[in-house]
Order: sequence, then structure tokens, then C-alpha cells
Amino acid sequence: MTAKLTRSLVIALTGYAFFSLPLATGVWAQQAMTDAQAAMAAVDYSCARPDAGSTTKISVAALPIVSNAAMFAAADLGIFAKHGLSVEFTMLGSLPPTISAVQGGAVDFAFTGTFNVFQAAERGIDLVFVAPFAGMAPGYWDKMQAGEAGYTREITAILVAEGSGIDNPGDLEGKVLALPDRKGQFDLTARAVIRKHGGDPEKVKYVVMNYTDSINALMAGQVDAALSIDPQIRTAEAAGYKIISWPGVEALKEGPTSAIVSTGAFIANNPETVARMNCVIREAAALALSDPDLLRKTTAERQKVDPSTLANSVVPYFYSSIDIAGLQRFYEIQTEEGFVTGSLAINKLVIPQALSRDE
Repeated sequence: MTAKLTRSLVIALTGYAFFSLPLATGVWAQQAMTDAQAAMAAVDYSCARPDAGSTTKISVAALPIVSNAAMFAAADLGIFAKHGLSVEFTMLGSLPPTISAVQGGAVDFAFTGTFNVFQAAERGIDLVFVAPFAGMAPGYWDKMQAGEAGYTREITAILVAEGSGIDNPGDLEGKVLALPDRKGQFDLTARAVIRKHGGDPEKVKYVVMNYTDSINALMAGQVDAALSIDPQIRTAEAAGYKIISWPGVEALKEGPTSAIVSTGAFIANNPETVARMNCVIREAAALALSDPDLLRKTTAERQKVDPSTLANSVVPYFYSSIDIAGLQRFYEIQTEEGFVTGSLAINKLVIPQALSRDE
């Protein structure tokens, strides 16, 4: 390594304070940077000084849901272009395919769930957090329990038919629950709330369906309960179905439940493009927080539905930096449920630009 590059890395790491984080357990011991982290530490692109002098084409795997509208709105408003990026979105139906798409090289970046990244990394899949994304605001569960305005709903819910005899998640023993994934965030939170309410999650039959199909199956009497998201939740409520749990916030309390990821190989080979993408996502997050109605409108346009159907949809909180302690807490929750082994060094999965830093 040349003296110039060595100095650049030292300066960059000092600026990001990457190894000055409070480390509490063995997985947080100071470790050598990965190739992706080293490449990103040497990049001097600044979000505060955007450069659109040249354009790089990128592709992103996304979902047609409210949170992803932050990216779509950013594209519509020229935020990608401002940072020299031309984006193409590949629309998919659920989280697992987004990881497959980025892993296989079909796209450069992907929206996915925080928990999906941990599981993929434990299987040896080369994924790295490029930027945090949507989740539950700090203190969400406490505010929901207090009935604070704006915190009485969240974006995921378990619904059942009125008169079904299912009054809480513990009553799902021996029943059929439709949900969007197995061994992912939805499965994890469902199991956690079933256990919390005195039920045995191993005695529930789970069937995997996408957000819309799960609600349709519930309405057709094919399943006893469905775990879905807005706007499908409101569709079911309007048809007389009731919510028995907000499993995301009930199980996880708060924190970033989704992220933008890429592969370590792509990052190491395209560090400035990745830095520009990080800036775009940070700006998109700020836009989403400042104008939630824009996300509802953009989602309706992407889903080709009447905007009125999304007028009251919950817009998630957006994080502008990775909270390492929060990621560790989520990882421990997954470990407790047996979804992961607990062997990952989480700090090796995050580029320095995704941490809190000056613009």
C-alpha cells in the first residue's frame, strides 16, 4: 500500500470514527477492514458537494410499497441525477428475491430487510449495508402503549375475521397464518408475539403468501389469519376484519428494519458510485420524513391505485445513519429465536459512509 493511500485511509477512518465505536461483546472487537470498507474509506465524495459532471447507470431491486416510494420520489425529483446517477428500478414482490437479485448480479443495489441481511451473511452471501432505510421511530412501542397521536398504528399487522375466536396472537395455536416469508422478519415477529401472548409458535401452521394474496386468502376463508402491510391492512379492515397485533413494533420496539445493500465485490470495485448512492438514500430519507404525503402519492402512482386508498397509510420512520447497537439488538433477537447462530461481526457488514458522520 502506498504512503499516500495509507494516509488517505487513516484520515478517512479518523473522520468516520469507524473503530472508535463502543464495543460491548466479542463480535465488536477491533478488526481489520474488509476490502469493501477499505475502498469506501478512501473515497472523498461529499454529499454536501454533489457532482453531476458525469452519469453512472445503476440498477436497484425494489418493492412497490410505501417505504420504497422514498427512492421513487428521489428519482422523480432528480436527486439521483444530482449525484451523477441514472437509476433503473427492478420491481419485485417480496424481500427474498431482492437479495437473490443483488447476489446474482442482476442489480447493483437492493432494498431488503435488516434481518434478511443477517441470515444471508451467515450463509456466506456477500452482502454489505450501504445505507439504512425505513423502520420504526425511536421510542415507538412506548409511544404506542401510551396512545400517543401518530403512534397508534404501524405498517405491519396480523388480521383475523370477526367472530373467529382469535383475540390475540396466542390464540393462533392450531391455526393457519399466512405471512410473506419464512425465517425472515415477518416470521420472526409473528413467532415473537405468539410466544409473548402465551402461545406456542411451533403449533401454528405457516403458509407463505405475498402481501395481497395473504389478505385475499383470509377473506376467502382459506387461512385463519394474515400478516400483511398497508394498504392491504386497510382493505381488510374496511371489509370487517380485525387487527390482533402490530407484530413489528410489538416484537422489535424500534429501529431500522430495512436497508439498502450491495455486494462487497461491487462496493470494492465501484466505491465512488456506492458513496453517491449513500448520499442519495440519505437525502431520500430526509425527504420522506419531511413530506410523508409525497410517499403516499408516489406509492399510489406506482401501484396504479386511487390515491385515496393510501391517504391514511402509515409512513415509516427513515433513518439517516446506521445504529450499530440497534443492529446488534436485532441480531440478538434473531439469535434468541434460532433464526441465526449469533456468530457474525456486525461491524464488518457496514460501510463507513453508513455510520453517523458530518456532511
